[in-house]
Amino acid sequence: MPTKTAQTEVAAAGFRCRGASASYDGGSGTPIFDGVDFDVRPGEFVSLLGGSGVGKTTLLRVLGGLHPAGKGSQVRFAGRPVTGPPDRLVMVFQNYAASLLPWRTVESNVRLGLERKVDRAEQHRRTERALDMVGLAQNAHYYPRQLSGGMQQRVQIARALVMNPDALLMDEPFGALDAITKASLQDALLEIQRQTGMTVVFVTHDLDEAIYLSDRIIVLAGSPAGVARDIEVDLPRDRNQVATKADPRYLRLREEIYAVMHSSSSRAGGS
Repeated sequence: MPTKTAQTEVAAAGFRCRGASASYDGGSGTPIFDGVDFDVRPGEFVSLLGGSGVGKTTLLRVLGGLHPAGKGSQVRFAGRPVTGPPDRLVMVFQNYAASLLPWRTVESNVRLGLERKVDRAEQHRRTERALDMVGLAQNAHYYPRQLSGGMQQRVQIARALVMNPDALLMDEPFGALDAITKASLQDALLEIQRQTGMTVVFVTHDLDEAIYLSDRIIVLAGSPAGVARDIEVDLPRDRNQVATKADPRYLRLREEIYAVMHSSSSRAGGS
């Protein structure tokens, strides 16, 4: 878990959902999910796990104020109702290539959100720190076309970090990457979260990724979807791609969550 100091810095950066629902038309259409209740504690890493089409991304967008919640929903961030994108909350999406401006260098892409907000010295300081955190300090003057897919995603993460967010919402950010690159970025993300104490809500359909990264896993299932299980991940926070995945507790969690997902999928298919 984050240090006590880090937790104090983001003390208010938690989420609360009560009776949350949403539909694709943003109004009175058939809900994608309904009656969703959960909390995300400040400084916690929580994954939203479930099959394709279950509403994970829509729920993440509701948390980020990019999609309206249904009537009667209570969705709060830092104790305040979410009615639009909250301050000090940033989203990271899977499509890293489309998010980067090809005519700007890595450094210029990362500081984009700071322009006209802080002076150039502060822009430089924060950009340099963000690039160091994602391991791209030596690539500041490269252009996106000169980077691998994994490096481009690191740039997108750095562009989020430079805003000094209290919370990060991530929508399958490593889904398009090869296994080795994905593992490297998972470890980098855990280290960033350890250093900053940020609250992270992470969407994935990858069971192993969810267990490896998370403090808790919220499994969504059904039609409309609801919370099938809310599971604590009882593993040491110092994760290792080999040792953690060989831990008997990891294997038990994998079996338990797979059974929940398989059972929920079977019921949905038969309905």
